[in-house]
Amino acid sequence: SFSGQKIICGDILFKSSGTFQSPSLNSPDKADCLWQIHHLNPKVYQMHFLIYFHFFLRLQGGCQNDYIEIYDGPPKSSPLLGRICSGSPPTYTSSSNFMSVRFYSDSRYSSGSFRAQYHSFSADQNTSKFPFYL
Repeated sequence: SFSGQKIICGDILFKSSGTFQSPSLNSPDKADCLWQIHHLNPKVYQMHFLIYFHFFLRLQGGCQNDYIEIYDGPPKSSPLLGRICSGSPPTYTSSSNFMSVRFYSDSRYSSGSFRAQYHSFSADQNTSKFPFYL
């Protein structure tokens, strides 16, 4: 039987760059979190986001039970850029000024947390000039 807590979390982020972090899971906690990153600079019409994940998280139970999904815009109506279940690449780039990150854990064996850092940049900028320090 489930004896942990169900954690609902997330945020809407309007800054051009920043960090966000998942709550720390202790087995057998469960989580469903959504962060939506939306840059609203009226002087820049096309912004992209570069996001980097740093893991302190141990995901168990395969991709069905525990994962982080990165969407190229709003969830449910945008393409999935990637799903992190274990060793997926940690950096993702969107094609617009909107990106969503969903963290879902329904496994009693997952534990830890993750931190993500994001930067927005104009379509004509070189992303190599954005170092990540977590």
